[in-house]
Amino acid sequence: MNGSVRSSAGMVWRHQRLVWWIFAVNLVIAWLASLPSRATLSAVLDHSLESARMVTGFDVSSFVLMLQRPDVSTRTVGPAMMGAAFLFLVYLLFVDGGVMAVYLDDRKLSRAEFFENSGLFFWRMVRLALYSLIPLGVVAMAHGTFNKLTEKLSSDAPQERLGFFVNLAGMLGVLLLSLLIRMWFDLAQARVVKDNERQLLRTVWRSLKLAFRSGRLYASYLGVGVFAAATFGLGTWIWILLPHRAMGASFVVLEAVTAAQIASRLWMKAASARWVALLPEAALVVEVVVPVESPVMVVEPVVDEPPVSE
Repeated sequence: MNGSVRSSAGMVWRHQRLVWWIFAVNLVIAWLASLPSRATLSAVLDHSLESARMVTGFDVSSFVLMLQRPDVSTRTVGPAMMGAAFLFLVYLLFVDGGVMAVYLDDRKLSRAEFFENSGLFFWRMVRLALYSLIPLGVVAMAHGTFNKLTEKLSSDAPQERLGFFVNLAGMLGVLLLSLLIRMWFDLAQARVVKDNERQLLRTVWRSLKLAFRSGRLYASYLGVGVFAAATFGLGTWIWILLPHRAMGASFVVLEAVTAAQIASRLWMKAASARWVALLPEAALVVEVVVPVESPVMVVEPVVDEPPVSE
């Protein structure tokens, strides 16, 4: 597992321009999404002494009180945020084909080759993303049912903390299942790009079988997931400890956390691409049993030949 994690991490490092391109697009989209909020808040804060608490530092209480003012409309903030998230999701689905092509071949593609693969597999990546909503929805429904059970345990069980621990175990199970689903569809993406597959449902089914057989790959995903959670928690902790006036340092810390999350996601994709690229072809093909027909004895008819006269 350590070798697989290190090799896929080295692949992400060699092709780190993918991380920085996705990071740059994320930054630009976030800046565009902030424009409606900036226009709304500037009309209120440009001629107010309260702006000093926002310029020299971020005061949470002042910000909440400002949002409650009748002349501050927040109706434009929600649609802008949702639109930005949707646009970034479409961009990620578009570049998935090019990213997988880079990691499968482990070589630097030209811009023409990268965007050719991105456009070629875009709609297939969209379909795979829609298919992934089915198992994720099942997991979400199961988690909702489990939460109702834990609430009942919290109120009826003799031990007060029983419901809490059961809920914690359920959340851990949901995270592990979600990570398995992510690996499953990453394998499907890698196989679609590698073999130029068009029958996606068959590829998804075969990738599910492959996901259950690749225990070491799942361990790699688990390790990368722990790294992503650790970097997120560490960055958030540093951001909380920073003084309110350190606006530049806060921006750098939060953007570093964003870059680490993007790199972790590409790390998982690199691990799946490497796994599929190194598998023998026989492991990727489902065996088809062809029934063997029993041999049929063919009896030629005997034809009586007329006697030959001397």
